[in-house]
Amino acid sequence: MKTSNSKKKVSEITAVAAMILLLTYLVDAAVGQGEVGFLPMSEKERGMIFGLSTIILFFVAFGVGIREKSAITTILLIVGGVLTGTSVLAASLMAEGGLESISGSFLGVIIVGYIIMGLGIMRAVKKK
Repeated sequence: MKTSNSKKKVSEITAVAAMILLLTYLVDAAVGQGEVGFLPMSEKERGMIFGLSTIILFFVAFGVGIREKSAITTILLIVGGVLTGTSVLAASLMAEGGLESISGSFLGVIIVGYIIMGLGIMRAVKKK
């Protein structure tokens, strides 16, 4: 019983950390608008540090709490996946060249974002 509760807590904390990193990344990207934002790093560094760690943390949150019922983790997976996929898609569409300008790595992030959202939806509809 205690192990189950600790897995739920770890899953929730990991999902919250992922969301904080994602929101920090998105706000910095919005402030910087293609240049350095409030974080002293380039777009590439920001994406590799904040983007990749966010994706990893969302998958860890899902994996750790896979058998646990947690509304917090479920909601954060859905919202985090939507924000990840949609923000990269929107940024790509607004860039010069539109859809044709979406590189393979951006397309990968869009797909992974929507996979995270799907995992959250799967948790929401999963019967226990």
